[in-house]
Amino acid sequence: MSPLQKDPTKPEAIIRAAIHVFARDGVERGKIADIAKEANIGKGTVYEYFNSKEQIFHAIVDTVISDMVDATQKLFAMDLSPKEKLQTFMRMNTEIIFEMDDAMLIMTEIWAQSARAIKRGDAAKTDLYDGFEKLRMLVSGVLKDGVIAEEFRDMNFDGVTTLCLAFIDGFVYQYMLTKDEEAFERALVEGIHSLMKGLER
Repeated sequence: MSPLQKDPTKPEAIIRAAIHVFARDGVERGKIADIAKEANIGKGTVYEYFNSKEQIFHAIVDTVISDMVDATQKLFAMDLSPKEKLQTFMRMNTEIIFEMDDAMLIMTEIWAQSARAIKRGDAAKTDLYDGFEKLRMLVSGVLKDGVIAEEFRDMNFDGVTTLCLAFIDGFVYQYMLTKDEEAFERALVEGIHSLMKGLER
């Protein structure tokens, strides 16, 4: 008798459930049993796909970062001007807070775990680091295209790329503290406008 085939949808369901559990309780306090309950499956089923909580967490990092990179690649492949691409990138990645809501707290776990790994020297390049390097390359490429198209002034591409990514992080984390959507929208409109004015040729 051939072994039973595993359900290909289960790993994603487990990862999505774990995002909510780890965002709510943290990686240290989050339990496999809680993940199973959130995913509406048995605890044993989780272990059929993942050996440990740590393996699930690494899968979350890969999923979150891959989703960000894939969405950015699709956006930047569109027939838009460099300015339109950058504006949409900034808005798209800040407004993700409304889609994820409190689950966005998983990013604090990812940042903390990755920073600890780098400090310990466990890995020179973590999954988060690798993902952000890809994002940096994509954003830097759009900035360079903008200079070539004479939409943007000459600039330090590394510095402005850092500013763009820090802009997103700052808006997201501030909203997580205030939960004021109206103030968030007003600030986002002004923030993107001011950033673009600073980049104009």
